[in-house]
Amino acid sequence: MDKSLWLHDYQLKEFPSLLDDLEVDVLVIGGGITGITCAYLLRDEGLRVALIEQKQLMHGTTGFTTGKLTIQHGLIYDELLKKQGIEKTKLYIDSHLDAYQLMKNIIQELSIDCDYEERTSYLYTQSPDELPKLTKEVEAYQKLNIPHIQNPILNLPFTVEGVIGITNQAHFHVVKYLQALVNELEKYGDFYIYENTKVLQVKEEDDVCVTFLENGRKVRSKYVILASHYPVNDTLNSYFMKLKPSMAYVVASFYDKEFTEGDYINSEEPTRSIRTHPYEGKRILIIAGETHQCGHSSNDKKHYQNLTDFGRINFNMESPLFMWSTQDYETFDKIPYIGSVNKSNPKILVTTGFKKWGMLTSTLSAMLCRDIILNKQNNYLDLYSPCRLSDKLTGKFFAYNLSGVARLIGDRFKNYDKSLAIESGKGKIISYRGKKYGIYKDEQGETFIVEAICPHLKCILTFNNEHKTYDCPCHGSRFNYKGEYLDGPAITNLKRIKLVKK
Repeated sequence: MDKSLWLHDYQLKEFPSLLDDLEVDVLVIGGGITGITCAYLLRDEGLRVALIEQKQLMHGTTGFTTGKLTIQHGLIYDELLKKQGIEKTKLYIDSHLDAYQLMKNIIQELSIDCDYEERTSYLYTQSPDELPKLTKEVEAYQKLNIPHIQNPILNLPFTVEGVIGITNQAHFHVVKYLQALVNELEKYGDFYIYENTKVLQVKEEDDVCVTFLENGRKVRSKYVILASHYPVNDTLNSYFMKLKPSMAYVVASFYDKEFTEGDYINSEEPTRSIRTHPYEGKRILIIAGETHQCGHSSNDKKHYQNLTDFGRINFNMESPLFMWSTQDYETFDKIPYIGSVNKSNPKILVTTGFKKWGMLTSTLSAMLCRDIILNKQNNYLDLYSPCRLSDKLTGKFFAYNLSGVARLIGDRFKNYDKSLAIESGKGKIISYRGKKYGIYKDEQGETFIVEAICPHLKCILTFNNEHKTYDCPCHGSRFNYKGEYLDGPAITNLKRIKLVKK
């Protein structure tokens, strides 16, 4: 079970569910950093704003981050220069710098104690084969006038072949930061927060947005911001074709090998992201990586073990105190979607595709959404527009969608277990009378059976025994062992099958 450092022993205020119809100026769907920041930036604009969250605030992707605030997003700028040109790439950098400055200002203005620490962000490689890529990235930094340091002398417990550093970056405790924003929002009379409120559909008709809730209630608003990680209205623009889902893993514990303080990430696979954080009067080491496409690994335990071994061998890291994973989405041109969901629905705004760099990109998203709603000029709108074409004119776009079709068809010809027998705490996919079912037995011996077909496009699900989830290998929908929807384009729950006792 995931245990996040940011949510551990941190008491968050609970909010009620929305049980009545509601009418507001702006409805924000999603209670993570994007949604909360959107609401915060609209607080002084004389608008009635409501924020609704499917579960609990900050318990989605936001609560399972590494908490880095940086413009160093891996090997990206050489690629953006080649595909987007120098002007658009500069806009990408400037927009994230603006978001960073806004977050720093908010922390200072509200005197937020969120363990904010400025660090140098290092991109490194241990492989000689990666050096040409790193050299091209340095050249891109030079063309873009990104202040950087190259191959500094570092005290690290492993050998590196090359390093690029960007100074004055940072990391923080995201939940402490957001709790301060929520506290501030509660001071405003025309602001409402609702938890455990699930959205099924959003429509825009005659300049009015109507949001339909699972409990049958409706919310009418002038604007809707889809800050729900994956857009709840996938039918609006076929985002399942344009967003690639991936999983990443994190372990954190105490360590006793000193090294040059900084936030690190390597350029090769498997990914190793490294940073430290204050905890119980000491420093705790946070290591992330082991990225793979959702539904393409049934043994998450090995990914946690690989990260733990890396920490133990290189940093004398103790057994993990915290272990968590997260799912995120990436566009095929590596530029997030922020703006009107499509031309036919200009008042439904979407924010997604942050490619695991969501702390700054979420704040950038909130800034853009605010300016769209207030009809303010913003130089970054075209770059991030969900209606652009550059995201689809890539080989990766076609390869990804062809692979989804291959899984949709090919998995139907695989051999599946036909036995209902299963040990406690385990799950699997079985074939019974030509149909695919998921079966899971909990530690108390109760058995749960669901139809193992994704409600989205009917791909056969896989079962993840580490997280006790059903994962879709085609487009990333996820469900718990009871079949309840967690994430992705499916939205609806899996069909439960009742066992008939004879």
